[in-house]
Amino acid sequence: MLLSRTAQERTVKIERLDHDLYLARGEALDSNATIYVSNGEALLVDALGGRPDAQQLKAFVEGELGKRVRFILATHYFSDHLAGLNLFPEAQVLAHRNYRHTFDSEQYRSDEERSFFRRPDILLGDSLLLHWGRFTLDVFYNPGHTMSTLGVEVPEADLLHVGDTLVGNLVYFLYSTPELLAQALLNLKRRGRGRLLASHQGLASPVALDHGLHYLQRLEERVRQARQQSDPKQAILGIAAAECFPAGVTPTDFESFFHRRNLNSVIDRRLYE
Repeated sequence: MLLSRTAQERTVKIERLDHDLYLARGEALDSNATIYVSNGEALLVDALGGRPDAQQLKAFVEGELGKRVRFILATHYFSDHLAGLNLFPEAQVLAHRNYRHTFDSEQYRSDEERSFFRRPDILLGDSLLLHWGRFTLDVFYNPGHTMSTLGVEVPEADLLHVGDTLVGNLVYFLYSTPELLAQALLNLKRRGRGRLLASHQGLASPVALDHGLHYLQRLEERVRQARQQSDPKQAILGIAAAECFPAGVTPTDFESFFHRRNLNSVIDRRLYE
């Protein structure tokens, strides 16, 4: 259920998933933040990708819900999920111990996005079990998209946070390897949850995990074929996202953008040779 805008014409989309669970989707890169409510407090998973979005998130949680943010859990430490960290100075930030590796390796970042950085208060290793209200957050290390990526399983909501291990129906391996991402997808599949939530866009079906695995397999096949052509570089760059998607699944502009980055990464790093 989508909630109506406030009088200030909020541009962040707020979706109520349950009476104590909300999803906020910002305009900047369609990054999201999930709000788990317990009595007078809230726990956030991720914190949006733009400052105006984060300010509206703060206004919603504190003003409309009347809650104080106590914890912010970062699925990974790229700046497009950190915009709200410094707006909640009393909240404790949780992240994987490799957070700095992720933040320092990020490309395509603006000076404003760099300013979102805040050192985490609590560093995690392989796992954490956090009870929050009626929810159990089973946090587990799942490197794939980055070396700091955490997955979060919430049985009471039949929900699995996957970070950016999935970007729609594909994976983005600029900061990793296709092999590591394939293993991360299999780790998520074994959780068997009915609803997925990546760090961009809204709720997704678990079939998206199969689509991501399909994408990796077909991309490898198409790249190996392209390397046999007289001009392998141009042949690789000519691989369309639709060629790597399952039948009946049409790539969005968002997915096609990251597919093109993957192709450049294949060439630059000589993957699949």
